[in-house]
Amino acid sequence: MRKLIENYKGLLLFMFFYWIVCFIMLYKESNFLYFMLPWNTFLALLPLVFIMKAEMAIRQRKVGWPAFWIILWLFFFPNSVYVITDFIHITNDKFLWLVEVELYSEESRVAYSHDIMLWSKLFVIGAGFFFALLAGLESVYILERISRKKLSAWISSAGLIVLALLTGLGVYIGRFLRFNSWDILADPIQLVKQVIGMDAFALQFIAVFACFVFGSYLLYRTIRKNAH
Repeated sequence: MRKLIENYKGLLLFMFFYWIVCFIMLYKESNFLYFMLPWNTFLALLPLVFIMKAEMAIRQRKVGWPAFWIILWLFFFPNSVYVITDFIHITNDKFLWLVEVELYSEESRVAYSHDIMLWSKLFVIGAGFFFALLAGLESVYILERISRKKLSAWISSAGLIVLALLTGLGVYIGRFLRFNSWDILADPIQLVKQVIGMDAFALQFIAVFACFVFGSYLLYRTIRKNAH
């Protein structure tokens, strides 16, 4: 935990500031969303904690512990990108609408909402997603660094594709089937039944989301490497 604080002090400070903002929004609007967003960002941080534990266990040559932490990381990693689906909570909000104007009028036909709480909701969801995505992609970067030391570059790259697909599956399970990461142990039979019964949309969603995860990571890795 000390290394996490030392290496990612700015990330942790942002998370705590974000929680404060969410609780202020919760007080102002009494919307359960502002309780769930801090929880989702906390879950999004766990993969980074787990993968750092795995890296430390490898350095200390602790037999079995690296695999344990990596498996735990795999179960919780989808939480890091799941937050993007929280944007569905603005689908019933009206940010703009068309108004009638005279023919050839120079006035705009588009009117935008001046409800600051509405725009704040959009920004809070966006900030939570940005934080969660950064934390998640950083954990993948560390995992790839570990795998490239132990495995070939080809196997490591193939693993990223598999990871993207598993993440798409995990997000689908969480958003549409409403299972949590710990349900893998708490209710595995029901989870397997639901997964086996997935339809064509589920496969399409998983594929599209996998492309999003894979593309996001490639962009993050490029920026991360060029920053050094």
